[in-house]
Amino acid sequence: MKTLKKDLLMIMAFFSMSAGVYYAGAKFHIPWFGGNDFEQYYQMTLYPFDNNALSPWAYRVMLPSIAHLIYKFGLFYEPNRTPYKDNYLSFDGIDYEPSVLSAIIFTNYIFLAFAAFFIYKSIKIMFDQASLRDGLTPVILPSFIFLSLSTTVHGYAGLTEGGTFFLVSFLIYLVLKNNLFLFSLMCFASILCRELIPLVLFVYILFSSVHERRLKFLISAALAFIFYFIMKSYLQIPGNESQTDFPSLIANILTFSVTKEFFMQAILANNIPIFVVLLAISNGFKNLKPFLPFIAVIIILTFLGIAAGIGNNVGRILNIATPLLIIGLAEMVCKVRTSIRTKI
Repeated sequence: MKTLKKDLLMIMAFFSMSAGVYYAGAKFHIPWFGGNDFEQYYQMTLYPFDNNALSPWAYRVMLPSIAHLIYKFGLFYEPNRTPYKDNYLSFDGIDYEPSVLSAIIFTNYIFLAFAAFFIYKSIKIMFDQASLRDGLTPVILPSFIFLSLSTTVHGYAGLTEGGTFFLVSFLIYLVLKNNLFLFSLMCFASILCRELIPLVLFVYILFSSVHERRLKFLISAALAFIFYFIMKSYLQIPGNESQTDFPSLIANILTFSVTKEFFMQAILANNIPIFVVLLAISNGFKNLKPFLPFIAVIIILTFLGIAAGIGNNVGRILNIATPLLIIGLAEMVCKVRTSIRTKI
């Protein structure tokens, strides 16, 4: 009962921590500046299973379906005076309903708060295993997801970033809890939010120092990722066929060049990874080992993003790996503190 009470307080704490960022998104976000995918999610939120959304967006039904319920129940925030309305109500010859955007942003707000909570729970497991008594650090570290520029711009928006963050964070927690059954179930379900989630977990498990059941977790994540392509083959929805065309993928990689816009948006704008890497280096290069899963994931996601031809939005998908970065930072803290305790 005591643990449940504390967990409820922590959930409320993370909702409070991110409330300001949510309000900023709800009041100031304009979806057409870097979030054009909203055009697809708008249709899916209005009509979750009967719309004209294209592939791959059409398969990401989890968050729009929940946003649909919030929209229907009226649980959204629609300010009367907000800068985005003139730019949002009508775009490219189409009229949009503001409450749909508000419902999606509110859904992302819920998911991001729970993502922080499960990062907190994961860090608590790591600290308990290292016999470290610290009630503050596991609470502070998850705040990095709210400090990430990509989260503030794209997380509290008309996209599905919140659901992706939540599932990555929750699946990491299940790995650390050694709950293979629920992990497998949620890993398969995660492809209905974003197809890259099982791949991120596969790479995390492969490069992390998890328990002896590593192989079973790896197989589960791999099967979930494969199942996405089986589903896509069975439920054939048109759109972006080039993203699964091997010659097109290779051509995009070979013709890619780093532009100033790509450097600013995809690299420099990822402020939290740069901060954490510099922090780790300042404590010695040997402390970079806990970040191997994160480094492996961002390398793979970068190549996949370039191959898929999504351009500067590569930076947006790199933000998916932020929970892994925070877990790596927590592992580094454990090692540093254990080393200090041993010397004493």
